[in-house]
Amino acid sequence: MSYKKEDFTSFEITSLDGERLMYTESNFDFPIMYDLNDNIIDNMLMIKGRKMPEIDTSQYVYVIASMRDGDRYRYKTNVSVSTDRQLNVILRPDKAELLEERRRYFKIKTNERAFITLRMQEGDDKPVPLDPPAEIYIKDINVGGVFFVCTDARRHFAKGDKLLMIINLSGSRLELNAEVLREQTIDSQETDTGYGCRFIGVSHSQEETISRYIYKLQFEMLQKEREKRDMF
Repeated sequence: MSYKKEDFTSFEITSLDGERLMYTESNFDFPIMYDLNDNIIDNMLMIKGRKMPEIDTSQYVYVIASMRDGDRYRYKTNVSVSTDRQLNVILRPDKAELLEERRRYFKIKTNERAFITLRMQEGDDKPVPLDPPAEIYIKDINVGGVFFVCTDARRHFAKGDKLLMIINLSGSRLELNAEVLREQTIDSQETDTGYGCRFIGVSHSQEETISRYIYKLQFEMLQKEREKRDMF
């Protein structure tokens, strides 16, 4: 995944305890570089300036990146170069943490195949296994929940149903408990029904997996939009 300068508006560097070390809205770039084995490095943030604070290269820092769409991501990384005129840090997409202020509410469209293996209807004492599991497609997702459609017309879910979903996001298998909040027809013939759900009891690691997945799709969308603009 390549970073592009135009996707970002600012960067803030802080210590792990929150002390601001540096902030810039300009003079940053992602130059293409090569390592000793001639592998391309395209995720190195380079900030240039004058009288910049020199940061110990053995010290871990947070890099808070503000995107043009308003999202902010935090990376825990260490400084590779720090002088009074230049700072270099590597930003790894798999280490990006979407900050809390928006991540629960930002949703992104997708088309991920998933399965529902357990269902508990209102009034049931315990979940009932679905055999075979219900095949579904996730149409949008955020850290708080999903909207999905079921490929089996014989399956029907209702508001209040509790479900166990098995979802694979970027190679990570997630088992997520969810509650159906609404059902909604999604075409003019009213032949397809979708279900909006909220997640229940999502762990921090599951939230981070979903956040990284959203970030990956969002970044790919920005790249495609940029490529379209570059064609004209």
